[in-house]
Amino acid sequence: MANNKIKGRKESTILRELTMILERELKNDVLSAVSIAEVRLTNDSEIAKVFWSFLPIKGITKELIQNELDTNIKLIRMKLSKKLDTRTVPELKFEYDTSLENANRIEEILKKVKN
Repeated sequence: MANNKIKGRKESTILRELTMILERELKNDVLSAVSIAEVRLTNDSEIAKVFWSFLPIKGITKELIQNELDTNIKLIRMKLSKKLDTRTVPELKFEYDTSLENANRIEEILKKVKN
């Protein structure tokens, strides 16, 4: 139980710090459109899956954002290491968050069933 609380706090801290890094520190127009939805740490805290979404802006696609995240992953991790009070920083794996798309799809299905 205590481990889950600690893990949850670490995930929240990583989410908050990554949001700040992407919005304010990287000065990258593509990445400033990114919103971090969730961070999931493995039990050993070695890997952090970072789920992201973005605000639709003309010319910015999921693929472009994923490419920018992958290109800047070392810099992002380095900046994150300066903000965390841990000896090691987890490896970051960025994944597009499909939950919003799934919710929209379910809503459309429910509308069709209702009518």
